[in-house]
Amino acid sequence: MPPTSVPPQPPPDEERPGTLLETDEEIRKAQKAVKPVPAAAGAKRPFAGRPPANPYRPTARAPVALLTVCDDGKSDGEVLRIRAERFVIGRLEGDFLLPHDDSISARHLEISRHRLGDRYRWVITDLQTTNGLFIRVSRTILADRAEFLAGGGRYRFEAASPAIPETVDHLPPGAGKVATRHLGGGVSPGQYATLVELVRGDTGARVPLTGTECWIGSDSACAVCRPEDPFVEPRHVRVFRDAKGAWHAQNNKSANGLWYRVPQITVEEGCLFQIGEQRFRFKVGG
Repeated sequence: MPPTSVPPQPPPDEERPGTLLETDEEIRKAQKAVKPVPAAAGAKRPFAGRPPANPYRPTARAPVALLTVCDDGKSDGEVLRIRAERFVIGRLEGDFLLPHDDSISARHLEISRHRLGDRYRWVITDLQTTNGLFIRVSRTILADRAEFLAGGGRYRFEAASPAIPETVDHLPPGAGKVATRHLGGGVSPGQYATLVELVRGDTGARVPLTGTECWIGSDSACAVCRPEDPFVEPRHVRVFRDAKGAWHAQNNKSANGLWYRVPQITVEEGCLFQIGEQRFRFKVGG
């Protein structure tokens, strides 16, 4: 019988003495996610169906947070890694300075890290500033004197009050005229909730919310119309009253969003916030 033809086998890996560094290529291949292959029925295969290991991350020390200082007109920019327990942003004092923005206070905002048992949380706090801290939201309930940003406009919501209001500069379409009534009877204009435009620390137009819905946008049909605002959509924010009488503001999937003023916010994963005219992206555990 003729001898069986056996293909040549590759030589075994050469055993080298000493420590060998793993190459970048070897590391990249090892870190590629490999989906586990389930074992066939009745087959006994070691490790079949087992998930791969998670990427390594520290578990004993505090996590690092990433703060992106968004470039003008961009959603990305300079990235800062926050490792300290407290990080202050301001115009004149702090760990990160924005001296070119006069609407930012000397010490404007603090980011702090807090430990709860074996977990950590991050808190962003407005340091009692004039122009405040705004976070990007998809929807929010409007409490009395709540403030929000829409496009290039800033507004304050004032809840309905029986008191006589200041001069009304604009009535939405369909509001009609309010006839004079005897004292103590009927509905006065002050009993409407109102949107007040804030312009450089002063009040601008006041728009009473006489119906159940009000739009802010560049379209002429909007009750609050901003035709010259390049940052506002035709229908940017919807302000509406629910069945229980509570007022809400809702972003209409706009590119520039709805920003709501808060004194403080606890962040579990991430958020977008704005102080003065500077926007930031914050992410927990880079």
